[in-house]
Amino acid sequence: MLRRLAIPVLGMALSLSAHADIVIGSYESGEIRVFADEANGDVAPIRIIAGAATGLGSAAGGAFDSGEGVLYVADFWGQAIRVFPAYGSGNLAPLRVLDSPQLGQMRTVALAPAHDELITTNSGCCLAIYNIGASGSVGALRKWAWRGGQGSLTELDYPGGFDYASARDEIVVSDSDPGPAYTPKILVFDRDTGTSYYTGAPKRVIKGAQTGMGSWVGGVAVDDTNDRIYAASMTNNPDNTRTGRVLVFAADAAGDAAPLRVIEGAATQLSGGSGTLPMGVAIDPVRSRLIVSLTDYNDPANSALLVFALDASGNAAPLQVIRGAQTGLVSLALPIWMPADAIFDNGFD
Repeated sequence: MLRRLAIPVLGMALSLSAHADIVIGSYESGEIRVFADEANGDVAPIRIIAGAATGLGSAAGGAFDSGEGVLYVADFWGQAIRVFPAYGSGNLAPLRVLDSPQLGQMRTVALAPAHDELITTNSGCCLAIYNIGASGSVGALRKWAWRGGQGSLTELDYPGGFDYASARDEIVVSDSDPGPAYTPKILVFDRDTGTSYYTGAPKRVIKGAQTGMGSWVGGVAVDDTNDRIYAASMTNNPDNTRTGRVLVFAADAAGDAAPLRVIEGAATQLSGGSGTLPMGVAIDPVRSRLIVSLTDYNDPANSALLVFALDASGNAAPLQVIRGAQTGLVSLALPIWMPADAIFDNGFD
């Protein structure tokens, strides 16, 4: 089967409409909500995938595959990857389910369709690669070891998010050191590193005071077009508040590297009380937008999708704020962007 490139990695084979969808799940429910990319305010989703047939315990993150027209969804509590029709709605049964016991609690999925590979985590600690069409209880093609294993130098402890950089053929991972410091960091690995079980060091590590990661780093997104890494981050303050931000690094950043840009300040709406957390980021390459999921564990009604200009910097106000009772947003996970329709220039699979 001839595959196409996955979103947000856009290739020459794909032409996109001027509109798109923002897809978001929840750690607390098995519901997937889809909003129009221009949605703003207290608006209802245009589609919801939910119900017993989905099998979803939670929808923590995922990826859109334009080649098959499907969504790969990481079911955190269900410990499985469930694949749904991307433009479906309602109580849908998954097209297939990858439920290897090795998966554990996954936070997201990334795709490298040019290599027919699916990237996720195993046992909550380690990276793993499966065949992109895998289903059932099958083993991984390759794994990266936990940092605590004998002889392991990977620095992998509990990956919070990751994305695939197709232009560099790299996997970008957010993680943190084990306690008590819990120092946040971003690890970069070559996709084809090692053989069946890699224990070597990362290709690059972004870590240190100048990075601005503060107390925690969440989801990451790679902008292949502009060679950038976007990361959601926050700092716990002495007064029990949290300062949220989005950091933008050069794709080749390493060590204690300062970000090229930081989106932070009162106007951004990324900060708040002790339950406020900028959970994840996604990139809309058609409108040059940055989508940030903001969850608030203490005040679920404050959870929101914030949309910024992709080149936003400093104390920039979001261009769109999707928040309110009609949205149904609560305990947000990692956002996904996908085109509202996709037209293939040179045929279909």
